[in-house]
Amino acid sequence: MPIYFIHVHQRGRRAKDKEGKCFPDLRAAEQEAIKAAREMAAQKVRAGKILDLSSRLEIVDADGKLASVVTFKAAIPLRNAD
Repeated sequence: MPIYFIHVHQRGRRAKDKEGKCFPDLRAAEQEAIKAAREMAAQKVRAGKILDLSSRLEIVDADGKLASVVTFKAAIPLRNAD
């Protein structure tokens, strides 16, 4: 199984995933990143902090190549109140 690293980018800071995790494929890594983004967003909201929808998780393969990006905005279902 391929290994992917999921780095977190928030407010100009980068938290690098140094261990990585094996996933069956990129889609599985993306699903994990979506779940993580939702959990991080929920923690911010519960703490009464500002949620920055431009925060993102970058999925990088074992060679260091960017494979995918999951933004908080894309991970969280939103609807405009019109």
